[in-house]
Amino acid sequence: MNLKLFCECNFFSENFEFGQNFKLNQQELIMKKHSNEKTSFEKKEVEYRCTWQKQKKWNNSLPTLIVPIKNNLKLLLITIKNLKNNNIDQKANIIIVDDRSEEEIKKPVLENNLSYLRVDNDKGFNFSMLNNIAAKICYNEGVKEIILWNSDLWCASERYFDILVKKHRSSLSKVSGSKLIYPPTHMSLNEDPDTDNIKSAFPGMAGKEWRETIQFGGPSWVLTPQSPIQISPIHYKRFSQPDDRRVNCDRGVSFITGALHIWDLKYFIKIGGLNPSLSRNFQDVDICLRACILGDIPMYFGKDIFFYHDESANFHSNKESKNNHQMMSDHVLFSKLWNEKAAGIVF
Repeated sequence: MNLKLFCECNFFSENFEFGQNFKLNQQELIMKKHSNEKTSFEKKEVEYRCTWQKQKKWNNSLPTLIVPIKNNLKLLLITIKNLKNNNIDQKANIIIVDDRSEEEIKKPVLENNLSYLRVDNDKGFNFSMLNNIAAKICYNEGVKEIILWNSDLWCASERYFDILVKKHRSSLSKVSGSKLIYPPTHMSLNEDPDTDNIKSAFPGMAGKEWRETIQFGGPSWVLTPQSPIQISPIHYKRFSQPDDRRVNCDRGVSFITGALHIWDLKYFIKIGGLNPSLSRNFQDVDICLRACILGDIPMYFGKDIFFYHDESANFHSNKESKNNHQMMSDHVLFSKLWNEKAAGIVF
């Protein structure tokens, strides 16, 4: 089986009439069997059932934020308030992508004059497809830029948002990101400054101060012989200080974290969008490596600007474990796609 055939959105090349309700079918891979001797994947066609309602003040000349969320209404309202307080709703269209929520998400979204996209499917969480479907809508609407924006990502300053967008455009970058730091305790949804989420994900930080330190300071890579992935992507200088000159800089990089991605939308569509077969992990790295191969280097703009990422608020949300078969499938598929190539791209 040619794995690459299932690593781009098959509906990007098709013409769709996006009414209030529509359906999309996407061919995806999921690991069927894995061992040291043999790994096999099975093809699955997934139907995505969508409901779309565009905000009244939609402006095609503005970039569009794409914000996926499942339930967690409290987090969503905090994020919307932050975007409005920093006038981001005046600088960009905003699409809230409702991923199979049981909570009432649509009403507060429309009350805040934002766009609403609900996506249902029978497979489960797929970060790639939530963003790809919204990106296709934006492309059909004539939007030039999209900004992939996590539901637990917040503006530290309106000015920083303006600077990031300006640098992205002036550099003619195809994809750009920025420095992310953990928010101060009073902003976080975690009341305990040393949360169980951080302890479980990064045991070395238990009992240590990590608030207002680096969450993403650019990319790095480490050898991981115990994993299917021979060289694993990691966040550079995590838990270091934001003014460290190694992260307080602008530079070309091998990948940008998916929590905050600015894309030239035409280019995003051209290279197939986020990998639909990587539902949970590595889709941000995968698409950036594809850009690198084409000679289009992602840009990290971290010089004197940053955004807050309350990563710990979302590690184990929605009672849907992230340590499941799909996560292992993503690890193995990423290794099959990039083990032989990543070493030549990493910088």
